[in-house]
Amino acid sequence: MAGLQALIVPLLLFSTALSVGLIVVARQSREESGVREFTFLMLAAAIWSGAHALQFTTGDLTWMLLWRTVGYVGHNLVPVGFLVFMLTYTGYSEWVTRRTVALLAAEPLFVAVVLTPTNPLHNLIYAEVGVEQIGSLAVLARSFGPWYWVNTTYNYALVTAGLVLCLRMALGSRQHYRRQGTALLAGAVPAFAANVAWVLDLTAIDYTPLTLGFLGVVWGIALFRYRLLDLVPVARDTVLDNIRDGYMVLDDQFRIVDLNPAARDVLDDPDDALGRPVVEAFPACAEFLDRTDSGAEIRDEIVVDDGDSKRYFDAELTTLRDARITGRLLLLRDITGRRSVEQWYRTLTERSTDIVTVTDAEGRISYQSPSAERVLGYDAADLIGTPLVELVHPDDRMAVQERFPDWGSTEEDAVEYRIEAADGTWRWIESRGRNLLDDPTVGGIVVNSREITERKHHEQDLERKNDRLDRFATLVSHDLRNPLTVIDGRLEFAEETGDPEHFRAISSAVERMERLIDDMLTLARQGAVVGDPAAVDPVPVVQDAWAHTGTESATIRLEPLPETVVADPDRLRELFENLFRNAVEHGGAEVTVAVGSVGACTDAAGTPSGTTGLYVADDGPGLPDDADVFEHGFTTSDGGTGFGLSIVADIVDAHDWSITGTEADELGGARFEITDIETEPGSAATGDAPNPESESSQSG
Repeated sequence: MAGLQALIVPLLLFSTALSVGLIVVARQSREESGVREFTFLMLAAAIWSGAHALQFTTGDLTWMLLWRTVGYVGHNLVPVGFLVFMLTYTGYSEWVTRRTVALLAAEPLFVAVVLTPTNPLHNLIYAEVGVEQIGSLAVLARSFGPWYWVNTTYNYALVTAGLVLCLRMALGSRQHYRRQGTALLAGAVPAFAANVAWVLDLTAIDYTPLTLGFLGVVWGIALFRYRLLDLVPVARDTVLDNIRDGYMVLDDQFRIVDLNPAARDVLDDPDDALGRPVVEAFPACAEFLDRTDSGAEIRDEIVVDDGDSKRYFDAELTTLRDARITGRLLLLRDITGRRSVEQWYRTLTERSTDIVTVTDAEGRISYQSPSAERVLGYDAADLIGTPLVELVHPDDRMAVQERFPDWGSTEEDAVEYRIEAADGTWRWIESRGRNLLDDPTVGGIVVNSREITERKHHEQDLERKNDRLDRFATLVSHDLRNPLTVIDGRLEFAEETGDPEHFRAISSAVERMERLIDDMLTLARQGAVVGDPAAVDPVPVVQDAWAHTGTESATIRLEPLPETVVADPDRLRELFENLFRNAVEHGGAEVTVAVGSVGACTDAAGTPSGTTGLYVADDGPGLPDDADVFEHGFTTSDGGTGFGLSIVADIVDAHDWSITGTEADELGGARFEITDIETEPGSAATGDAPNPESESSQSG
């Protein structure tokens, strides 16, 4: 045994270093459960091993007693640390409080800190102290006092309790935790056995600190291979009884054998549930279980009546197997809150006047809110897969297409456009989009739209009114001022000379002012306003308008006309009156005017096939090149007001028709074609018609 000291001291120092190393590694997992308790245990083991090694390096009794006293601190704290770690590891962490740890450590610390250093005064720990030589190793002679046995018994009780907890966990856990528990026992049992052997005087040397190195090796393997501190098992009562989801364990006959408080809360009579068939204790799951095949796992929603309200559960049935089916686990997740929120949003979406559309990156509709049926007349399901731009007016498609797929990335994300309703009409829509393609919940571009047809019509009405106000301002500031200037000047000359020619000029200026005022009133009160359109026979309207033209020498020629046209009869008469006056003004008193149907007359040069409408042509000088003859105030006649064709354009716009001015091939003069008129085919007497007796015109 000559080399005993050279062998034991390095091993004890290695054990100390190993314990310190495990402390460092464990502290890297600060957030894991059990780290503090494991660190406490390893620190106590390091103190015990290190002091024991230093004790063997000196043969002096005083120094040996000093290191023995230091080592006794670790010696007495190892059992406390072992039990505390096992309590945490096996799921009883609620027992590990500062008060509990303080109570457990009170006696060991009292012995280590108070009784051991003062032993010469009372000999409660050591009855006799001396040095005994065993080969080359000097050890303290053993002669224990009465309190030593009290302390040893207490420490063994702590260690035994920890071993029992670890053994129970190892035998009753799944494979991974069973391996962890086995590794813990494999490291702890040798240390416990070595200490028992020394206390019973079976060995001359206390090998317990040395076996703590073996404990460190084994627990190090558990730490790294079996993730000792990453996967700390938690007791069933701690987890299952406190989870919010309910669970019921059923046997192979679907009888309840276990359930947690969350599941008991679902049952009407939870105290009588154990042992009963689940369909009797929980009738709401009957239909759910009817779909169960042998060994199949199913998941569905269960609705439970709860007084005046309902509770919704996401139910999942899992088969429990060994060599055969041993039972089933029914999990119940309460989703009442989620369903309430879903129902709230669904009701809000369905009843909202706004339209919610979700498209993919290419603009194909993947979701359409039910409000589309109320606003546009479409069944929401019929729109799924339809490109959104297919519903947009061709003139507005570019504005919408430019928004994909970056809609909502800028502040200017609103766009106004026309969309076709189910009845074929066009509705104005204002849309704002949000790109949520990267959101896994949505995965699309969300477009919120609202109908603004009424607002757009109001805006258009305002624009027309503002335009008329501009015309009135021009009339008052310029057109009416010129005749007044003439009147003022002629009156001055008439007063000076008395020449009747001045009075004739004054009369002519007054007549021009009357025509201007009449046109202004027509433009303001009637031109842009259309009453209820109706089917009108155009022949009497044309004849009545011609009678008010104010010339007896002009000739009107009626070509075949539609049987009816859909129009406001008063506005239609005004349209013809102004076209006839325009022909007389520019073609002279003996002008010839032709009226016919665009689709029936061969004189419709350049008119697309199938276009329906009316035309008015004359044999006058024709239209000036590159001039907008429909602009208010434009005229080539010295006596014209420039408002006649402007009134015609307003009446056409108010009916949603179209008008163009071209050259009349047959007559050689001007030709005005009004198209997009809803007509019915028919015929009228043709040829030159005598001019009816004229009445005074309403406008010149």
